[in-house]
Amino acid sequence: MGHLIVLALVLPLITGAVTMTQSGQKAIRFINLIGSLLLSFTLLMIVQYVVETGIIHVGQFYIDSLSAVVLLVVATLTCTATLFSLSYMEREIREGKVSFKMLKRYYALFNLFAFTMVCVPIVENMGLLWVAVEATTLSSALLVAFYFNRAALEAAWKYVMVCTVGICLALLGTILLYYAQVNADLSGAGRALSWLEIQAVSDKLDPGMIKLAFVFILIGYGTKAGLAPMHTWLPDAHSQAPSPVSGLLSGALLSCALYGIIRMTIIVKGAVGPAFPEQFLIGFGLLSLSIAVPFILVQLDLKRLLAYSSIEHMGLITLGLGLGTPLALYGALLHIINHAVTKSTLFYLAGAIIQHYGTKNILRIKGLVSAMPVIGAMFVAAVLAIAGLPPFSIFYSKLTIIWAAFQSGNSWLGAIILLLMAAIFAGMIYYTLKVGFGPIPSKVTGNYRLGKPAMVAVSGSMVIMIVGGIYLPAWLDTLIKQAVAIIIGGGL
Repeated sequence: MGHLIVLALVLPLITGAVTMTQSGQKAIRFINLIGSLLLSFTLLMIVQYVVETGIIHVGQFYIDSLSAVVLLVVATLTCTATLFSLSYMEREIREGKVSFKMLKRYYALFNLFAFTMVCVPIVENMGLLWVAVEATTLSSALLVAFYFNRAALEAAWKYVMVCTVGICLALLGTILLYYAQVNADLSGAGRALSWLEIQAVSDKLDPGMIKLAFVFILIGYGTKAGLAPMHTWLPDAHSQAPSPVSGLLSGALLSCALYGIIRMTIIVKGAVGPAFPEQFLIGFGLLSLSIAVPFILVQLDLKRLLAYSSIEHMGLITLGLGLGTPLALYGALLHIINHAVTKSTLFYLAGAIIQHYGTKNILRIKGLVSAMPVIGAMFVAAVLAIAGLPPFSIFYSKLTIIWAAFQSGNSWLGAIILLLMAAIFAGMIYYTLKVGFGPIPSKVTGNYRLGKPAMVAVSGSMVIMIVGGIYLPAWLDTLIKQAVAIIIGGGL
């Protein structure tokens, strides 16, 4: 299977490089469409192989079921984001907001970003994992600053500065982890920062050093995952990036950062037991949920509203990881997938709405269902989904995490989560009613036509959201259960 891994790494690089040599829009659209479909198909083949066999280990590449969960997210969102980009960028060019030179730069950076996200879950080395996560920052920062206006540059600068501080802390934690490995591996045979090697000697690691390393890595990768109070970059970056990129940032990038935290948590549990990492995860998760509430209730920027919703969901996933029971871990991993699909869809739809209304201000967006019937109906449905209403898929992963809290004896935690969820639900529904109904602003005229590729992306995501709430494929259930076994037991 090594050839498939190499293909998954090479495809986005080739697609981006070939894009820069083109002189026509149609050629660029075709190349990126084919490149994206091939990449997603390759990643899905890797996921299928892992479900059937359990592990792929080739040199520095290591893919197990936990890695495959993140690869599944990257495969899905890379495809839908590319499809939506084809229509979104075509309209941006038509309206004069983007030049042909900017278009080539967009797709080149987009593919570079996809490459870095593929790298994160497939490397077996904790040092290379850090490099891959840092690479996602550098590539996506240029996409955040894509329009090169004052707001975009400020958001990109803030993104780079805050995440660089975080990633430096993660580097310090990785160095401490290496120090603990060297001291534990008395024979010197272990490979430096190999996750498998460290996991094998986790019971011999210096508990104090591992605790310190975990705190630094949790804060470092937690900054990238948008956990409070390190979340400050996220609303600005998500609101200024092109909408397809916002979908990738919220759905795939945050999941990659969580993956790094999960890998480290497995090591710490083997070294000092589950209590230490779990109390930190629950603390950061609860804080993220709490901080998201007031900002959602008073938010007037449509994309920032969705960004704060991402902070909420990252907090809920972290809470599930902190509870540590098989049911909670199952719910957390399922929620990573459900949130990625639902939130990316919302950002795609928000991009179409902003293009038609010419503003991100919620107070100036009214009568959406009348002005854009299909997109308006999809947007309302997607908001209901992200808020946690049945029968959408995200309802069941939320319910699983909350039920796990009560089942584990943490009734107080389950009650707090329910109260915070209720407040967030009220805020999301309030703004949806303001946006969805009422008189259409006089300046909003004509019919907005969502391009066919974008419609395929949004419709496909909506189908996944609805069907996922009714039926969970056996292969996906198996994949998540295998990933839970890795987190609990440290390996298959």
